[in-house]
Amino acid sequence: MGARSDSVTAVPRARRREDTACLPALIVIGSADRPSFPPSERLVPFETELWIGRHPPKAPGAGARAWVMADRLLSGHHAVIRRVERSWEISDLDSTNGTTVDGMVARPKLKLREGALIFVGGAAAVFRLVSPTDLGNIRRELDGPLGPVPTCSPDFAAVCTRLRRLAESELEILLTGETGVGKEAYALAVHRASQRRGRFVAVNCAAIPRELVESELFGYVRGAHSQASVAKPGIIESAEGGTLFLDEIGEMAPDLQSKLLRFVQDRMLTPVGGLRTRQIDVRILAATSRTGAPVAVDAPGLRVDLAARLGAEPVRIPPLRDRREDLGALSGFFQGGHPKALELAAFQAMCLYAWRGNVRELQKVITTANNLARDSERVGLEHLPQAFTAGAGRADRAPRGPHGRVDRRAAPTATELEELIRRSGGNMMQVARVLERKPAVIYRWARRFKLDIESFRRSAESPDDGGTEEDPTGITDS
Repeated sequence: MGARSDSVTAVPRARRREDTACLPALIVIGSADRPSFPPSERLVPFETELWIGRHPPKAPGAGARAWVMADRLLSGHHAVIRRVERSWEISDLDSTNGTTVDGMVARPKLKLREGALIFVGGAAAVFRLVSPTDLGNIRRELDGPLGPVPTCSPDFAAVCTRLRRLAESELEILLTGETGVGKEAYALAVHRASQRRGRFVAVNCAAIPRELVESELFGYVRGAHSQASVAKPGIIESAEGGTLFLDEIGEMAPDLQSKLLRFVQDRMLTPVGGLRTRQIDVRILAATSRTGAPVAVDAPGLRVDLAARLGAEPVRIPPLRDRREDLGALSGFFQGGHPKALELAAFQAMCLYAWRGNVRELQKVITTANNLARDSERVGLEHLPQAFTAGAGRADRAPRGPHGRVDRRAAPTATELEELIRRSGGNMMQVARVLERKPAVIYRWARRFKLDIESFRRSAESPDDGGTEEDPTGITDS
């Protein structure tokens, strides 16, 4: 894979885990041919070793397991993960298309760290160390997700388990997380899980003009101001019997937060200009994109006294870069459950991308790419934003000359490139290593010269080198 740029990140943030209390697991993102795997194929826990390939191992050891896929880019026996002393390592079994970990080629083996991003054939997975509690949380999500898509991230699955339990109560909840992570989607999920009979009413506190916030939230009586010819109920009243979701509550002015503070505490509603107060049956959920601690009373941001009344502790929705194992499932969801196949370089670029805009950015990228590729068999790099091309893949570093500049081979002619691709059997990563270029560059050259990469791959495949008849796409216990 090519050298990283600022637009990409190689792996999710590592989590601290005690090896003795956890089991290893591969959590499948998807593959270029099948970007979204069904829930039953996304979680692959094992004990001592995991064999990866199109065929199960002939003589596996005790406690071994096999991850078998009918992947056209996967070798019959492609790689194996084993425990070595107190760590884990992956060994490439002289596969045709190689094994890559965190952008580094396994030659022949590499140590794995928690959260490592692994590419084998056309597939990608995240290596995790999971506790029995983690496995229970993930399996609960796969059986029936809290949100729109089941998460296989151990950290996010734990968050979902916590939200399920809180949903059964009447407690306030404060959701935090970066913009675009899906806070409103999970607030709605909590409302649905609570089985409250009323409506789910969402209000963006940052979008209401300051001078209208109080009237919009609490309503007003006739004559409360010059425009109040008739009384008008507020947003809070419209959520009676249901859930009120206050999005971006930290953007509300501090003095208005103080008025909301009293209502959160006792649920007593007084319209603007009114004298009569009545109690409202409404559950309050709130969210903020501000990642810092609550602030003092007179400072901008979420007031510390209001934050204290919105739950004992905020519930953080992790960013997409920390739950990269959900990329494939989310992509399938945004495509209506029928994800379009990708070129290998495009799939790898999406797995490596930083996703600073989180799930919202993924939705925009997927929607745009599918529209641009509607006349193509697969989504390619040319259908993705330019930022993806800059970091698609990672190759071995080229040697540097005396002035620090990279000494690379000259660009090949069409005939030279065709011969290299033919000899490699369509393995573009192998060609990239030979030419000391990023795979994305090789793909662009191939398109420029009108070379059919798939024809080279098909001719390199053995007629009888398919997956097992018994379990062509699933998981085999050995």
